Amino acid sequence: MPITNAASKFFTESVDLTSTDQTTIYTVPNKHSAVVKALIIANTDSSNRNIDLKWYHADDATTHSILEGHQITGSNFEAVLNDNVPLYLHAGDILYVTAATANTIVTTISVEEYYDPNR
Repeated sequence: MPITNAASKFFTESVDLTSTDQTTIYTVPNKHSAVVKALIIANTDSSNRNIDLKWYHADDATTHSILEGHQITGSNFEAVLNDNVPLYLHAGDILYVTAATANTIVTTISVEEYYDPNR
């Protein structure tokens, strides 16, 4: 169980998908749990582009698809996760994004991490 009365850590990171390989956009650190407060996926190209979003669940070593072949309109963005649709993760969990076309997708993720000594 996370220690919620202890200070949590907030941060935001961006990742440019420079290839069509599966790219790690966030990994929960050891002994932590996390809440993804926002995940924004931007298409910097004028054409529509597709992405896959996957979650690796460390507890049972399985990967789950959240979005497959999801189209992001050209020169636009989508808030895939937000305060109304958060994602709760635990130590070792990983979020991956794969772009169908390199150098067209930028992800921005905002996370709150909690110390969780039992993880």
